[in-house]
Amino acid sequence: MHTPSKKTLIVVSLIVLGVMVLALATFLLSDISKLVDVFHHLEMIQMIFALLATGTAYLAFTLSFRALFQMTPYRIAFPKFFSIMFISATVNFIISSGGMSSIAIRAFLLKHEKVPYSVTIPLSFAQNMIFNLVLSCVCFGGLIYLHQHPAFVGGPKELMIFFFMGSLFLVVGLMVLIFFNSGFRRWFLRLIINIGNWINRKILRKQTKNKHLVELRNKLETSIAFLHKGWIHLFVVLFWVSMDWCFTALTLFFCFRAVGVDLPLGLLMVGFTVMFLSSNINPVPAGLGVSESLLALTFKLLGVSFEKTLVAAILFRSVFFILPIAISTVLYLDTMRSFLKTHAVEEKKHAKPKSR
Repeated sequence: MHTPSKKTLIVVSLIVLGVMVLALATFLLSDISKLVDVFHHLEMIQMIFALLATGTAYLAFTLSFRALFQMTPYRIAFPKFFSIMFISATVNFIISSGGMSSIAIRAFLLKHEKVPYSVTIPLSFAQNMIFNLVLSCVCFGGLIYLHQHPAFVGGPKELMIFFFMGSLFLVVGLMVLIFFNSGFRRWFLRLIINIGNWINRKILRKQTKNKHLVELRNKLETSIAFLHKGWIHLFVVLFWVSMDWCFTALTLFFCFRAVGVDLPLGLLMVGFTVMFLSSNINPVPAGLGVSESLLALTFKLLGVSFEKTLVAAILFRSVFFILPIAISTVLYLDTMRSFLKTHAVEEKKHAKPKSR
């Protein structure tokens, strides 16, 4: 009998935990009758717009990587390329790893299209840097709006906002220095490797192995050197990444429109910030349950109905995360079946004929 792996059990347990948090928030903080009423009065035309915005966001994500990929001699038909990018993007919702799981599955799938890891990984690191830079800037705008709202002035709530603002400012500053200053980049990466070695020796009690950290440093150096050679492509990537986040925010906007709430730009940025920051700072995959609860609680403090916010967040989760994961799973299984079939045919061709 097949026994589930430890990682699978951990992921499932975290998903259950997130659902429990959502259920607890629903029953303790909301009026169930109002919640049901919100579901009964959904504007389905707005949900269609949300689906279109989601599809456009994933298309922009694909085009952002394709802008870098066109700098290489490799060519892949766009439908196949989009399928690979779509699968790699949704994997990160299941295993939150700062984009590393997305890079790993993308490299694996592109390898079957004859694209070596030495090409895919540096390109993916480069895209990931720009991706997180734009996300950090958008989230910083949402935090500024929150800081200026009377409900978040003074006390622990204001301190928490300052903490996140400082963290994002540090992240953006580090990314800019790492990209533009080679001396700082070498110092910072050497510091990271030394810290990793210290953790291995003093805390994990393991023999020092910095091979993976050195490989990471080399890949980052290769990625940055690659970007420095193609400034035009870099701006194209920046444009498509910005469009990706723009249409992601529009998906959230239309989900709120579906429950009868027209979010102004400031609140839209706050909603975007809460959803994606909370998705990245907790171990629950994509912040499932936790992000929805935090968004509903935050918007309640800002004067928006808890019930409508909770339904809008659940709709956003369904449209932008759950539905794409379901489609991605089907695409992945079909891709793997094609790979296995092609591999079997190649093995049959290379098999030695039996002697008579």
